[in-house]
Amino acid sequence: MITWANLRASAAIWLLIPSMFYIGLYIGDATYSAPSGYGIESGELAAFAVVVIAPAVAGAAAWEAGRHRQIAALQSTSSRGMLAVRFRAALPAALLGLALAVGALVLARRAVGAWPANAGWLAVAHLFVLPLGWLIVGWCLGTIMPRSVAAPIAAIGCWAWLSMPHAIANPWLRHLGGFVDGTSSLTDVRTAAVYTTPWLVVAGLAIATSTAVGAQRRGPGLIIATLVAVTTLASGRALTVDWGYRPPTHPRDVALTCEGAQPRVCVPPEYLPYTEQLRKDALKPLERLRAAGIPAPEELRIDSPERRLTPGAWPLYWALPPTGSGTEQVRYAADLAESAVTGVATLQGIEDCRTPGSFAAAWATLVVGVPEQTVRQGMSSPDWQRLTGIRQLPKSEQANWFQKTVASQKHCIQATS
Repeated sequence: MITWANLRASAAIWLLIPSMFYIGLYIGDATYSAPSGYGIESGELAAFAVVVIAPAVAGAAAWEAGRHRQIAALQSTSSRGMLAVRFRAALPAALLGLALAVGALVLARRAVGAWPANAGWLAVAHLFVLPLGWLIVGWCLGTIMPRSVAAPIAAIGCWAWLSMPHAIANPWLRHLGGFVDGTSSLTDVRTAAVYTTPWLVVAGLAIATSTAVGAQRRGPGLIIATLVAVTTLASGRALTVDWGYRPPTHPRDVALTCEGAQPRVCVPPEYLPYTEQLRKDALKPLERLRAAGIPAPEELRIDSPERRLTPGAWPLYWALPPTGSGTEQVRYAADLAESAVTGVATLQGIEDCRTPGSFAAAWATLVVGVPEQTVRQGMSSPDWQRLTGIRQLPKSEQANWFQKTVASQKHCIQATS
């Protein structure tokens, strides 16, 4: 009865519908392809909702703390312990987070066509751990400020901490909040540290806030809270400073499914329904490359770039088409041209750096039939003139030039720190 009374008196219920609306917008904006049936993507897509759930929970917790602070005299007469009283008081905000997380999972299931699986459950845990930390922060603010002030500060502050660092030049800062943009590919999966690091950071911020509030303006407590906050941010930076702008990943441990021959096409199990079509669409571009003197591949593989190819295998670059459209033949042919560079390099015992837009790839792109105007738009005038001159050579000399260019790897520009 007490829990039900708290829910009826709580303002958290009024946040449910607008928050769910914004979650739908976030997930809908991130869904632009046909359903993949990829369980890891399902969990990660649901985790997009943390940028709405955490601020909503923080604001609701601050409001509830302010409301219960006004009836502190009544709570002092309760026979229950202080922890039990606060747990019941914060329960509406926690239930709000739970309801929103379940709604996000349902929306992600509808978009992806599968429930979370494997590493996707770690992303689902993100929906519960991060809002819990911000619930504590919001509650602490609500105990020292008027609720009309604490609630917007907690909600807006949480939202800014999650979303604003993505527009800041320092790449490490965006990894501390916990809002992870994008999802894992079918070949590479995010490392667990992408989630556990923000958990440690929000735990540190929650401890610092609790310590500062409990200090009641006393110097030692405030100093300890400041030290905890500074140590938390410094530790988070040390853990993420080498990540760059994208979260770190590792190759997905899954057996590829292969079908067909000349070439054989090997794909992750989620792409199995598209395998035969991918093979058929590759035949004409590959035939044009073979006619130009480029050895045909024995196998096309959609696999992690971190895994070495065997001689005769080419990487296959393909992703699900946008919702409601078919395979883009021009894009697919251009990707096969990029694959030719890597495949021929592997055949010669050279590990290609797979830098898109190389000079050799531009020649192969024209060979597979991509319109000249499309290729020319991505090249400077001197480079286009040079490529035109190469295209006027006899076919055998063009093939020899391609082989030597791939072997020299002069087209590969390694990134410098």
